[in-house]
Amino acid sequence: MKKKLYLHIGMGKTGTTALQNFFWENRKVLAKHDICYPKRGTMSNAHHLLSPHIPRFLENEWNFQAVDEWAPELAKSAQNQVLLSSELMAWAEESKARKFCAQVSAWFDVYVVIYLRRQDDIIMASYNQQIKAGPQKRRVDLIYRKQVERFDYPKILAPWADSLEPGKVIVRPYEKQQFHGGDIRHDFLRHAFQIDVDDSFAISNKDSNPRLPLNVSEYKRMVNCLVEDGRKNDDFNQLLMEFAAEQDVSSTRELSTQSVLSPEQRIEIIELCRPDNAFVASHYLERQNGCLFEDAEPSLDDSWDGIDLSSEDASHITDFLKSREPRLMRHLAQQIESFKDALAYQKRHSARFLSRSVLGETAASPVYRVAKEDSSPLVIGGVGGSGTRLVVNLLSKMGVVMGGELNESLDNLWFSLLFVRRSILLQSDSEQDKLSWLFANAMRHGVEVTSELTDLLDQALACDRSPVIPEEQLIQARESLLSAPPRDRRDQHWGWKEPNSHILLPMLDRCFPEMKFVFVMRNGLDMAFSDNRNQLEHFWGDLMLEGDSSPTPQNLLRYWIAAHKRMQGFRQRMGHRLHFLSFDRLCLDPEGELEALREFAGIQISKKDMALLADSFSPPKTMGRFREHDLSVFDPADIDFVKMLGFDVT
Repeated sequence: MKKKLYLHIGMGKTGTTALQNFFWENRKVLAKHDICYPKRGTMSNAHHLLSPHIPRFLENEWNFQAVDEWAPELAKSAQNQVLLSSELMAWAEESKARKFCAQVSAWFDVYVVIYLRRQDDIIMASYNQQIKAGPQKRRVDLIYRKQVERFDYPKILAPWADSLEPGKVIVRPYEKQQFHGGDIRHDFLRHAFQIDVDDSFAISNKDSNPRLPLNVSEYKRMVNCLVEDGRKNDDFNQLLMEFAAEQDVSSTRELSTQSVLSPEQRIEIIELCRPDNAFVASHYLERQNGCLFEDAEPSLDDSWDGIDLSSEDASHITDFLKSREPRLMRHLAQQIESFKDALAYQKRHSARFLSRSVLGETAASPVYRVAKEDSSPLVIGGVGGSGTRLVVNLLSKMGVVMGGELNESLDNLWFSLLFVRRSILLQSDSEQDKLSWLFANAMRHGVEVTSELTDLLDQALACDRSPVIPEEQLIQARESLLSAPPRDRRDQHWGWKEPNSHILLPMLDRCFPEMKFVFVMRNGLDMAFSDNRNQLEHFWGDLMLEGDSSPTPQNLLRYWIAAHKRMQGFRQRMGHRLHFLSFDRLCLDPEGELEALREFAGIQISKKDMALLADSFSPPKTMGRFREHDLSVFDPADIDFVKMLGFDVT
C-alpha cells in the first residue's frame, strides 16, 4: 500500500515559515506520530528544491530535483506519512502542477494542504515582503490592482483538485479566529493529521518572518531604488528591523494590522474577490453561506494615515542608521548623489527625498507628485470630431465635475495650455510631473505656486497653437489657472475633456495612476470627411503617420486608424480603467451605452434620470455622411479595419 504524501503548498505569507520551522524542530516528535519531515530537498527548513515551480531568478542558483530523483527514496521512509512543505509549489503553472501530481501519485497517496489569506491582507503582506527582499521599488497604490489577478484562488486550486481524488485538497483560511486552538501549528496538525499538539512538541513564540512597519517600509522602498548591491541592501533590512523593534515591537509582527492600502482600496479588492472566495468556501469547505473569511472587513469610515514618509520620520531613521553603520550610510549618500538627476522617476524621487536627511540638504528640491486623492480623474479624449463634447455634457449631467477654463467645445483650456503641444513629448518626467501637479492643483486646490512652476507655465504659453487655440485664449487660461481660488475640492467624480488627451495617455497614466479614460470612437469613414482636422494638420499628423500627412480624407482615415490601433495597445496596461465608447452605438442605443458609461465611471444615478438623459439627444445629421462620397479612394484594408471595430461601412 502506498504511503501518504502531504504537500503543504503555501501560500506564501500564510505562516509558512513558522510552520516549516515548527516541522523541522519537531522532526523526531512527528516521526513518533508516523510522520516523516525529510531533510531531502530542504532550504531553510522548507522543501523548495522539490517544488515543481522554479522561479527564474533561482534557476541557476539552486539545484532543483525532479520527482523521480527523490520520490523512490521517500517512498522507503520508515514512517507511513510523508510531509513536504514549500510555498513555491502553489505558484506552479497549471500544466506543471498537473504533471507533478501525476508523477508523485505513482509513488504516494497524495494530499494537498493550503492556507488562503484574504486577498487585501495577502497583497499587503506580500508587498512588505518584497520590500524587505529588495526587488520592490514601486508604491503599492500603483500596483495593487495587478496583484489581485495573482490571488485568484479557484484558479490556483483547480489543477491540484482536478488531479487528486475529491476531499484530498485541504483548504484552511489563514485567520487566527479560525485556527484550531488559535494557532496555525495546532490547526495544521489537527486538520491534516488529526493530531493535537501536546507538551511533547517544541513551540517557539519567536516571529519567524517579522515585517517592517509602514514608515520604515517606505524608507526601505526608497533604499531599494538606490542601493543595487544585494548584500548592502540586506544589511539595511537588519538595521531597519532593529530600529522598528525599538520603536514598537508590535508593528513588526506578521499579523500586525497596519495597512499599506486605504480602506477604499481594500474594499475594492474584497468585492472583486468575493465571488471567487464564496466558491472556495462552498466547494472546498462545504460552507453553504459562502463565507471563507470571518475577520471584520474594512469600512469607508476607518481612519487611515496613508503610507507617505514624513521628513521627520526619515530623519529619525537616518540618525539611527548613521549611529549603527556609518559606512553603509556613506554608500547610500554616494547613491543619492548619483541618482538625484536620474531619468527614472522612482530613483530621482527617492534620491531627492532622502537627500534631506542623509546629506543634510535642507533646501532639497520639492517633489511634485499628484496627490493620491487627486490621482483618479475621469478623462475624455478621442480623435477630433468624434463626439467628445456630447459625452462630457452627459457626464456633467451625471454629476461629474468638469471644472477649469473651458472653451465653446468644453475643452479644458488649462490642460490645452500645459500639454497640447508637441514640445511636451520632449520634456522630462520631472517637468511633466510638475505640470501635472500644477494642473491638478488648479483643478482641485488652488494653492499658490512657486516661481519654478510659473516659469514652466510661461514656457508652455510661448508655444504657438494658432489657429486651433487663439493666443488670447491661452493668455486667459494662464491668468485663470494662476488665480484659481483656494479650496479643498473632494469631488467624488471629477475630470476633464480634451480630445488630444489620448496622445498623452502614457504620461497621464504615470502622473494620474488611478485615472479612468474614456476614448470616444466614431465611424472612421464619417471621420474621414470631417471638417475637424486639427489633430492631423496642426499637432500630431507627421508623428502618427509615415509619409504624406496632408489633411486629405485618405489621411484622415489613416490617422483615425493609427490612433485606434494605438489605443487598443493600451488595453493590457490600463485594464478596467480604459473604456471605449462608440458614438454610433450611443446614438442608436443610448440607454445601453449610457449604462455602460455609468458603470465604468462608478456613478450612482436614478433610472429616471438615466432615461431622461437617453431621451435628450438624437443622431446628428452628419452620421452616415460617408455614404455621400466615393469610398474607392480608400485602401480596402483601411475600410476592413473600420468594419472590424464594429462600424457600418455600407
